[in-house]
Amino acid sequence: MTAIPHPSGCGLYIPNTKIADQWDRADPITHTRMVLQAIKDTKVVFARTVRFLKHWNGTHSKPMCSWNIKALALDCLDQPMPLIDALQVFFTYAADEIDKGPTPDPADVAGPIPLNMPRREVHKRLSTARDYIDLALEHEAAGRPLSAQHALHQVLPELVPDADATVEEADRLASTVRAGGTAATGLGLAVGIVTPTRAWGI
Repeated sequence: MTAIPHPSGCGLYIPNTKIADQWDRADPITHTRMVLQAIKDTKVVFARTVRFLKHWNGTHSKPMCSWNIKALALDCLDQPMPLIDALQVFFTYAADEIDKGPTPDPADVAGPIPLNMPRREVHKRLSTARDYIDLALEHEAAGRPLSAQHALHQVLPELVPDADATVEEADRLASTVRAGGTAATGLGLAVGIVTPTRAWGI
């Protein structure tokens, strides 16, 4: 790749014929250092989570570029944790941040990172993924592994096979009614996470 050092000494100018200025400013060396540090600090959880997130992005019409995903993950994934928890942390944080505005460059050199869709639509997709992850964890904690798997399938459809949670959902609804509560689910599903999530390696 052709690049020219920026006069300030921070970052590079990289050719981009798609914009009027013909050059993008970036700092790939600092970006790489930050990502490698995050991988080390999280004991590889950062890298594994980003792979899951790229899958989510690719199977949900690519609302974000991969660098936007990494940039947001750099801000919220800084220690080891189970992968399912890392997904919950990311989607919760990312939905809040995208709702506020564009994601800034982690190296503070380039401009805000652009989205592939209107910000409101990206926020909606992140929020929906967050809600499904929350639902999956709720089902897992309640001993409903098939309902948990069904919920997680909505986020990672090609990685987590769908599951028939009809019996578990019927039992859940019956228990809710017996307890005097409402039979509705938060996402309007007959649902709800496959053998406890930890068993998926997530």
